[in-house]
Amino acid sequence: MKKLIPVLAGAAALVVVVVVMKTPPASATTRYIAQSAGTFGGGTACKGQTAITPARFNWVRNVPGDVNYICGTISGDAGAQLLRPRGNGSAGHPVTFRFDTGAILEAPYFAPSPNGGCGGAICLYGLSYYTVDGRNTGTIRNTANGTELAYHQKTEAIEGDKCNHCTVENLTIANMYVHTLPSDTTEEASAQRCISVSGSDWLIRHNVMHDAGWCLFNDFNDGDGNVVIADNTIYDMDHGWMLASQVSGGSSGPFIFRNNTVYGYANWDTGKNTYHHDGIHCFTSETDGSPAHITLLAIYNNVFKGPIGQNATAHIFIEGGSGPGSTPCADATSGIAVFNNVALGDQADPDGLFGLFSGNYTPAHGGGVYNNTFISTAGTGAGVCFSANSDTSGVSFENNALSGCNQLVETHGIPFTADYNQYANGGDNAFVCQGNFYGAAAFSSWKKCVGGDSHSSYQGSLGLNSGNQPQPGSPLTGKGSNLSSLCSGPLASLCSDAGGTRRPSKGAWTVGAYSAAGSGPGRTRD
Repeated sequence: MKKLIPVLAGAAALVVVVVVMKTPPASATTRYIAQSAGTFGGGTACKGQTAITPARFNWVRNVPGDVNYICGTISGDAGAQLLRPRGNGSAGHPVTFRFDTGAILEAPYFAPSPNGGCGGAICLYGLSYYTVDGRNTGTIRNTANGTELAYHQKTEAIEGDKCNHCTVENLTIANMYVHTLPSDTTEEASAQRCISVSGSDWLIRHNVMHDAGWCLFNDFNDGDGNVVIADNTIYDMDHGWMLASQVSGGSSGPFIFRNNTVYGYANWDTGKNTYHHDGIHCFTSETDGSPAHITLLAIYNNVFKGPIGQNATAHIFIEGGSGPGSTPCADATSGIAVFNNVALGDQADPDGLFGLFSGNYTPAHGGGVYNNTFISTAGTGAGVCFSANSDTSGVSFENNALSGCNQLVETHGIPFTADYNQYANGGDNAFVCQGNFYGAAAFSSWKKCVGGDSHSSYQGSLGLNSGNQPQPGSPLTGKGSNLSSLCSGPLASLCSDAGGTRRPSKGAWTVGAYSAAGSGPGRTRD
């Protein structure tokens, strides 16, 4: 609707301002869904309302602006698929599921849909303009699926394949599969999901998701893009976010992963490394080594931490390779930006806390590896902090802080532009360049090999506090390059640190994810 608001300017003039008000269409309906039909006796928004059952709701056709409240606890049988909405929303008027205070959707395990179609507690397959809002107290959970529980099944909470303009926010998704013993190797972790995602204009934010195989299963198609995963806490899983395509070339993206906290892969360890763990795993499958083209993959302002377990591949694993059987993430012109992240390791990680093996990490393609903090506490001589090889087209590596890994940086056969980094507490093979191994005493040989790092230093300590922020007197302070010229487009957020503190427009920056003690970690709600 349009509302006319008169505004006086001076003593005589009358200016009419037209304000466009977004109101639901006249036909929009508010419904209340509960275990049983009739007057609902609990909750807040649902209290005293007339409720319908999930079965009845599934026959309703939604229209733009409809609001569907989930009331109380709704329990399904083993293998249930509870809510399957019909009809679409529209721009500015999505169809919305709202969880009433403390509302729960649960089943011993929800139905899977690994090949598309409808599974899960809520199925958004093939729909558009839908929002699922847990309102910070809502939960979707399995109650009996896991190693020492009654069921050992494929499952998912929300099926969102081929959904466009869809949002999942403020929700807890719990216990899709609770893996507790190394002997449990029989289940397909990739099909034990929190949310299945494909399509464009996705927003997944402010959720808590835990105990799942591949929690966010993002199987994108050519042309999919504008997927934002932000401000979530994801833990106790085998994979946090799987980003993969089954088509080579094309053009997909952008994909944004920001302000998330990801941790806890150890409960998925097995004696035979049946499941390799990743916070983020990007690959292209079934294309004989021909990767997808991604316009932009931006990963920033995240905290990745342990326990990472014995079977971890990397917090960020951008897969490489070529030829039959290989599954590289992205082609040579795919821009990938990785900045303002904190990567912590408590176990040796042979592929690097970040292992970047395809794509392009240079400003010319909107990418780069800037102002990250890598810390290993696994003990001297354990693991790799950062690794990239010849499957990557190029890496700009600046203002990063690295400490505690046997191999702080490992790079092979790629254009590697490194400078203004601070290194500390590496092992005997702290620096690896073109197959040459250099310890701290041979730092000058490393610089010569990579043809860079001329403003970088090796220290006995980075001088960080328990929050991995620089303390007073830290060698990170004021030793970084001012990268303000890069702060546009996909790198716009680089001009603030991981906690949201603005970096100076002039003068030296501080190396690493945080500008100073007390500057983070922070999470900003949209």
